[in-house]
This record gives sequence, structure tokens and C-alpha cells, in this order.
Amino acid sequence: MNAQGIRKVIHLLAVLAQISAIPAISESYLMWQIPNGPTFPIYVYSNGAQVGFLYASSQQAIVGQYTPGNTNASYKLYYTDGSAWHSCSVLLANGTPTGTCPGLVINPPAAGSNVYTLALGAGTWPSISPPSPAPANVNYGRRQITFINDTENYMIQIGEWCTTTANPHNPNCVNLENKFQIKRGDKSVFTVDSQEAEGNYFPAGLISYAFTLTGYQKFATSPIVSTGGYGPGGQPYATKIEATSLPVTTVNRVEIPKGSTNWDISAVDGFNTNVISYPETPTYCTYTVPPEESNVLGAGLYGPKNPLNSLLMAFPQKLCASSSQLPPGKPGSPWDLLVSDAAGNYQGCMSPCTFATKTNNSQAQLFCCTGPYDSPTRCDQPSGKLGANNSTYVQNLGPVSHNVYRFAFDDAIGDFACPAETNFVVRFVDI
Repeated sequence: MNAQGIRKVIHLLAVLAQISAIPAISESYLMWQIPNGPTFPIYVYSNGAQVGFLYASSQQAIVGQYTPGNTNASYKLYYTDGSAWHSCSVLLANGTPTGTCPGLVINPPAAGSNVYTLALGAGTWPSISPPSPAPANVNYGRRQITFINDTENYMIQIGEWCTTTANPHNPNCVNLENKFQIKRGDKSVFTVDSQEAEGNYFPAGLISYAFTLTGYQKFATSPIVSTGGYGPGGQPYATKIEATSLPVTTVNRVEIPKGSTNWDISAVDGFNTNVISYPETPTYCTYTVPPEESNVLGAGLYGPKNPLNSLLMAFPQKLCASSSQLPPGKPGSPWDLLVSDAAGNYQGCMSPCTFATKTNNSQAQLFCCTGPYDSPTRCDQPSGKLGANNSTYVQNLGPVSHNVYRFAFDDAIGDFACPAETNFVVRFVDI
């Protein structure tokens, strides 16, 4: 191994050490479940301070960590109907709820989940004086994603890909291969919502948008190596950061989002970079599957030391080369998934779906989970049988990825719903 390879390994080990001390999520969490009846928003207070803002009955809002038979806490909930304030209280004593809120009950998690629900009934809340201190509404108009170049490259280039027809009123929805060029150790910030020159933000949200690393420059004097394949006429093979930041509307001068921010990292098309992503500050996110606001499989507290997603490889080229084959024992030539430019610079690794599509292979439907394979039960093939789920590509990505989905029906392993106001950080750590 040469000096550069040794530096890469040392750097990657340092990154792994930073996050490897965090154990797998084993705690249980409690989530509010409030029926329609009270007027939203509802403001949650504890120990004299506001600790929550509930805007809809479908909201996945976490109360906090919960241990049956052990958790102790107290909350006061407030709402106004326009003419008077109403309030009720919740007391958790050794994990059991009591208080003045109607119909209090804690429901156990669904099978496989770690989320209990603190449910209220539909009864009337007593009238009361306004809460003190005065409640604060969440500012949803400054949602941001921060991209960091923590690689050895002199510069990395980030592209944005956005469905403009789904976002007709937000000028931040663009398709641009060189959205950001970030020098080593620097960062660039993307603002989700539109902004006027004087600094006023308009929380229009963004639907169906993503980012990829589209190029890198090894040294200041080196040419830029184009990667990703998402340019005009290109073949996609990039590690993709995908999000859905739903719009926010104003109701009675209060901003109300239409749902959580959906966040994931995908290697379905292929991969070209190492990446780590997490909420900027520790945030409760639910582990979910579409549609948003449903099917809660679990929850956790995520942040810089407990990332939502990561893909960490010391040598992506070698991983790609070892993934360029069909399941063991299958006849036929290996599929050459590796993509390099004319000078031999690594550009990326195509997924089996991308390769089969590019080469018009008859097995493209199976590896892309389309046509007769368009459901999880049809796409997931049994052991030893050719299929997207048991390809060496998917198997090899498993040990080096955390909550990154690798083929069409693998997305439930890394699909998160975070509070609508969440700011995210994306660290590129090497290629």
C-alpha cells in the first residue's frame, strides 16, 4: 500500500472511531397521539418552558425517551380557539399516565417498533389563562443543508437535481451539475426555502430533490474528474442524497408544515463517494416507510455522533470490482460495474440495475425491480437465485453502509422522517 493509501485508511479509521462508539439504538421512545378536536397548534410545556409545537394529529412528534414502569415526567398542553386558551396536564409516574387530559393512555409499539404512543381522547379541555412564557411558533423558513468537504481532495463539486414541475414557486429548485464547489475543509450551505434579497424567507418547501457529488479535483493544478453521471445524457451511478421538504402554509398567522422532512441516502443507481449525514443538532427522527407520517417502524435520537446514514469505504474501486459479478455459482461473465475516465481516474460504480439498463440486458427488470418484479415479494429472490437483493453489489455494500438503501425495495432500511424544521449536515469524507 502506498503512502496515499495509508493516509486514506488512517483518515477513514478516524472517522469510524468518531461514530463507532455510539451503540445501536435500543431505547424506547414515546410519541404524542392527539386526535382532531383540539385546535392546532398545541404548545407543550414542561418545567415552565416550552418543549414542543404540535401542528397536526398525524405529526410524528416524540415526547422523549420512555421506559415502561420507570419514566417520570410532567407536561402541560395549551391551545387557543381564538377566543380563549385551553389546557390540560399529563403526569407520567413510573411510566403510567395520569392528569387532566381526557382519555390518557399509553399504547404499546407495533411489532418490531420501539415507539410507544401517548394517546389523548377527544374530550373538552378546561379554559385557562394564556401560558407563560408566551408560546413561540417554529420558524420553518430557514431550513438548510450544509455540505462539508472532509476529504483529501483539493475540491469537490456538488450537483442538485430537482423536479421543477413539482416546485413551480421555489427558485431553489434547479438542475445544476456544479451547484457548489467546496475546497478541502470548507463547507457550503443550501437553503431549502426561497429568499428575497433583503433576507426574508418564504417556506415554500421542496419536493423530489437530491444532491450528488458530481466531480472532484485531487490538487489545485489537477483537472476536475467528472463523476455521478447525472448530467444531460449521462448514465446515473452516484451516491445520492435525497430529501422531501414539504411546503409550509400559514393558518391564522401560524406556519403549519404539511408534514415531516423525509430523508435518505441511496446507492440504488450506484455509488461514487463516502458520505455521512445527520441532523445539525440532536433530533428525534422516526424510522418509517412511505407515505410520510405513517408506518412508524422505530425512532431514535440522531445527530453528529449518531448519524442517520453513512457509506464508508477505504477503497471504493476495489469494492466495486468485487461487486461486479452475479451471485456465487451463477454462470456467465462478471458485470464490469466500475466507471473510470480516459486517464484511469475513478468516477463511480454502477449498480446492477444501472449496468443492465445501460447494456440493454434482458435481466434489467429483475435488477431494477420493474415489470413483473415490481413489488417486494416479487423482487426479493431466494438465496442462490439471481436477483437484485442477493447480488454481490448489495451484499458487499451491507457491511460498509448504515441506513443506505441499495436496490428499489431496500429503501425501508434508510427512510427517515425528521421534524419539518430540521437542518441537515452532509459530510463527504473521501473517495
